[in-house]
Amino acid sequence: METVNVTVRMEGQARGDTAKLFSELGIGTTQAINVFLKLPCPKERYRYYLSA
Repeated sequence: METVNVTVRMEGQARGDTAKLFSELGIGTTQAINVFLKLPCPKERYRYYLSA
């Protein structure tokens, strides 16, 4: 599958906090973003639910 580059602007503290969290989970920021973006994909029924 082809990959593309995406640029995201975010607060420095948020970047640091999430990088630390993802590191503790054993994944990188890019992997975490890919997982998040694939969640609503209709290919397979919605197996993941987000709540606030």
